[in-house]
Parts: sequence; C-alpha cells; structure tokens
Amino acid sequence: MRYLGLLIIAMWLLIPGRAWCYDLLIVQSQRSPAYDELLRGMHSVVRFSERVIVLTDYNDVDLVRIAREETPLAIITLGDNALAAARKVRQTPVISLMALSYRAGMTGYPAMTGVMVQPPAERYLPLFASIRARKVGVLSNTARSAVYIKHARKVAAGLGIDLLVREVKSAREVTGQLNSLAGQVDALWMLPDSVTSSGEAADAHFLFSAGQRVPVVTFSSAYLASGAALALDIDRFDIGRQAGEMVALLMSGNSISDIPPAAPRKTSVKSNPFVLRRLELKPDMAGTWNTE
Repeated sequence: MRYLGLLIIAMWLLIPGRAWCYDLLIVQSQRSPAYDELLRGMHSVVRFSERVIVLTDYNDVDLVRIAREETPLAIITLGDNALAAARKVRQTPVISLMALSYRAGMTGYPAMTGVMVQPPAERYLPLFASIRARKVGVLSNTARSAVYIKHARKVAAGLGIDLLVREVKSAREVTGQLNSLAGQVDALWMLPDSVTSSGEAADAHFLFSAGQRVPVVTFSSAYLASGAALALDIDRFDIGRQAGEMVALLMSGNSISDIPPAAPRKTSVKSNPFVLRRLELKPDMAGTWNTE
C-alpha cells in the first residue's frame, strides 16, 4: 500500500497544468557562488518557498508558460540573461539582481524592481580624490548610463574633479575611445556595463592603464588581478537582504510599483598594492574603506 500511495503521488505531480505551491521562481543565468551568497542573504530576512531554474542547465526555458501555470508571487532574476528571459513575462512581478543591464526606470516593464549593481556616485568619486586624480576618464554607454553620468558629473564637480566622458555603443569602440583620452586623464573609471567592462573591453582599460601609467578604479575586486588599482566591491549578502526586504513587502500585500529600485547599501574598498606602488600612489583612504 505504501508503494501504491507513492505511485499515486508521483502521477499527481505529473498532471499537466497543476499549479505549483511555492512563493518565488528564482531564475539564475548560471550557477555561481556569488548567487548562492545572495540567496543566503534573502533567506536571512524572510521565509519563502522557491523553485530554482538555472538557464545554463537547459537548451530552452519557457518562463511565460511556467509563470502562467505555476503562478509564483514573483520572479527573482540573477544576472543579465535571467533578466532578459524574465522580461518576456508580463503577468508576474520581477525583482532583478546582479544584472549589469538593470537600471531604475527601465521602460517596457512596469512590474519590475530590483537592486542595481552600480553603487552611488557619492561612493566612487572620493576614491579619485584620495589619489589626487583631477581628470577622470570614463566610457559610457549613454543608453544605459545617461542619468547616472549626469549625476556623477555634479558629484565630481563638488570635489574638484573633471569627468571626461566618451560615448561607446559597442565593445569595438572601446579601444579607440580610450586612446582619445591619452595624455588627458589622471585615472580611469570602469563602470559596470556589459559593453565597456567585459572581455576585451575590460582588458583595453588595463592596457591603457599600463601604457599611460594611470590607475583604473572599478566596481569589482575580481579586476584587481588584471591590473585595477582600486575596486569598490558590493556586499552580495546584503544585496540579498535588500531583495528579501522587497519580497517581504510583496508578501504583506504591497504592489511591486510601490517598491522602488535600490542601489547597493554596503560597499568596501579593495586595492592592488603592487599597482599602487608601480604608479607611485599612496591613497588617503581615511573613512572610505568601509562605506554604507
């Protein structure tokens, strides 16, 4: 009888169109320890049931059908590919995390919020002041970063820093635009953007840095080994906590439209001592090593 009961349960689970009983559909671009850390942060704030889909485990995933049939409270996306897949879903709120392409006010998807990868400009610009950089070069994909750059210019001006911005629309333009900054800048600021900070585009920043003897300040300590001088690291566990707080609001009956996008709350400054010595830089980092 025991085995018959298990068989009946198994057959019931396979019935087409059965609604799943879970709160969150978590869609990951790939498997990553960084995502695991973020999910631990979420679980530390709020209790929820989940179904996890890792896109690299499948040839194709029909998130529209899954969301329609299983009716989760929300979709949590981790990474750019997961966000791109979830934007096809219209009936379910989406919380975006760890996506370079996510920014506040994204058009075409009203039922979305999330935590952006980019810390506020107020966290970055003091790093340039600490190394006495007065002219800072930055490559910007205006379609994604226009609002951020506009605000950063104001913050920079208050610190006596001039931002020299070069527009790029594709990775092919990165080297040429960096070369246009030769002899004009004291430092480079590498923003988190799939066009300007991935693969060969990221390498171009460090080649420019070595050739021009100017430091690169970036958004992740992963780039320190490649030649960045300073990095403003985000706290992934705390980003998970921020996402958990958003989920708690949804669970208590709030609308996704009432939950505004957020910037990372906690950051920490990491350095590459070898690069700093080679460039003869001694940052005055008092008060900036841990920011919150």
